[in-house]
Amino acid sequence: MGYQSRTIKQVLPDINESIFLPAIQREFVWDTEQIVQLFDSVLREYPIGSFIFWNLNGEFADNQIKYYFVRNHIEDSIYPDDFDNVHHRNPKVPEYEQIPDSVSLVVDGQQRLSSFYIGLQGTYVEKQKYRQRKNPDAWTRKQLYLNLLSNPNNQTEDHLKLRYDFRFKEPDPTQSGEEYWFRVGDILEIDTLEKAMTRANEIASELEGVSDAQEHYILKNLTTLYNAVHARDIVNYYEEGNQDNERILDIFVRANEGGTQLSKSEILLSIATSYWGSDEENPIDAKEEINSFVGNLNQAYVDEGYDFGSDFVLKSLLVVADLSAEYQIRTFTHENLALMKEIWANGVVQDAIESTVDLISDFGITGRSLTSRNALIPLVFYFYHNENPSLTTDSQLGVQVRPRILEWLCSALLNSNFNSRPDQIIEDARDAIKEADDSQFPLERIQREIRTRGKAVGFSQEIVEDLFEETDYNSTKIYLLLSVLYYPDPAHDDSYEIDHIFPRSLLEKDNLIENYGFEPSKAERYASLRDHVANLQLIEENQSKGDQAFDEWISTRSDQYYDRHHIPTDERLYELENFPEFIERREEMLRDHIISTFS
Repeated sequence: MGYQSRTIKQVLPDINESIFLPAIQREFVWDTEQIVQLFDSVLREYPIGSFIFWNLNGEFADNQIKYYFVRNHIEDSIYPDDFDNVHHRNPKVPEYEQIPDSVSLVVDGQQRLSSFYIGLQGTYVEKQKYRQRKNPDAWTRKQLYLNLLSNPNNQTEDHLKLRYDFRFKEPDPTQSGEEYWFRVGDILEIDTLEKAMTRANEIASELEGVSDAQEHYILKNLTTLYNAVHARDIVNYYEEGNQDNERILDIFVRANEGGTQLSKSEILLSIATSYWGSDEENPIDAKEEINSFVGNLNQAYVDEGYDFGSDFVLKSLLVVADLSAEYQIRTFTHENLALMKEIWANGVVQDAIESTVDLISDFGITGRSLTSRNALIPLVFYFYHNENPSLTTDSQLGVQVRPRILEWLCSALLNSNFNSRPDQIIEDARDAIKEADDSQFPLERIQREIRTRGKAVGFSQEIVEDLFEETDYNSTKIYLLLSVLYYPDPAHDDSYEIDHIFPRSLLEKDNLIENYGFEPSKAERYASLRDHVANLQLIEENQSKGDQAFDEWISTRSDQYYDRHHIPTDERLYELENFPEFIERREEMLRDHIISTFS
């Protein structure tokens, strides 16, 4: 069929009408900066690459799994339930949907075409930082605008290097003498160059005090936008008419493997989607099933914030299938794909993943503490291999195994074992778990294998000293380090939270200066020790110290409190003046305790 070309305006009406996405395509992943850069490139007449359209018709077209383009994109998979007209992932075209007899599926170019669709006819919904994802007020729906008063001859000095000032903004943004925001989608209603010029003149006349240069900018920006959307054949595409799934899959992989944007896990998902869906007896849409599973998993643990992706599920599937943990295209043979499909259809790997996530949630480990999701894959295999054993805190096996798994996780994550060559560790752990007896977790064997790989294991004096030096209250590893200190209690109870022994408010620099007469340099030194590990404890509920002086409050604690939290018994150290000495003495006690516990 060869190459064809069309304008953006000509293509847009066909999106989600006769132009769809094949199942092998990944999700829309571009952010607003990438969309803005694309529009800037188009207006600057830069090449944006060609597209590949797979043209299908008849029964073959009808039988293909198809997905819609996202029009109103929301940047997170977890959002308020009443947001019913936005999508984070591409929605699937229902089988009952009436579509034309002939359709085109975009094999290459989804991100660019989706960006045109969102920028010209859709919205981008962004979450405000530090707001809860389920809170409707945390989200802002934005549209793409172009500042017509910007000078298109000047390039911005930021990393985007734009000549055309595109930005996503809330509807009806404030206009000023320096900024006139034109909604980019409105250019679709201007169908001739003459009308674009007339509109530019009307805008200039509406604004007060516009200079001749600014009138020129308005005209230049608006007519350039018109030409980019209406006049120039921007969408250059190759039409592939061969109705052969294997050929299209090969084209898709080759078109993407040379770049860096498509990960190997995304290629595996595309290959699995193609192969599993071609089984006439039991077709499975791998993309739909795995993404739905991941979405439900994240939704169930929204407070923990794990944010698992399909790559975690796919690697787990590779490992339980006894295949290489490393993503290698040559691994994805028909035989291996059939094995993975059979395992997935049985639902056992899903159960193993859910048991693993439920266990680490019980441990109190959140997404912030879980610095490598690869550390969970040996646990997934443990549950899978042992037929999903019950590890409740009141079961004999749970009492035995839970502390060993917690020790494994803390050691692996605190020592950053998965920062390099993670697949080797996963496969070593898999071999050890296979040979373990009676559903036991082979902690010593796994750590021995990790040590032979030249990685740090356990909690030697050197390791503990390094951890104390690099970890504080704001560190992602702090809960793990405190879990080691209070081991094995967190393996049996999930109700712990981190608390400052000397209160944070007491050790604020301004408070020390204003209310305790500290010199600024001294106050800064004390405040710098506020979040030190030695001033932190794990407690079952935050203990309010109220207005009572700290040395009076702590003197009312029981002997059990002092022993459990490794508090120095020298009452002199409870005075604010001696806080640095308290930190030094307790740090020594904590180090000795951890080293003696795990030696």
